[in-house]
Amino acid sequence: MTPTHLLWIFAGVSAAIIGVSMLVVLWRAVTTHNDARRAVLADIIYVTVIAGFLVYTLFERSSIVYDVVLIAGLGGAIGTISYARILTRGRR
Repeated sequence: MTPTHLLWIFAGVSAAIIGVSMLVVLWRAVTTHNDARRAVLADIIYVTVIAGFLVYTLFERSSIVYDVVLIAGLGGAIGTISYARILTRGRR
């Protein structure tokens, strides 16, 4: 077994785990009625999308994709903080 085959196996397993976790989080987001939980679940969905993109970048031959992931990670934190401010109506 070559290292490339091992990489394909690990990428497939990680993509399956990411897909299952995305389905579970989406199901929980649909069934919950609490806005604070939805804010946390939106952040988890964002992180799983970034994780899926990282699995995709294992086979992409470009150096810019990692920069895109880093910028997306920073943007996700800002979105969560702003949604928390909306939920608390500006109180600290």
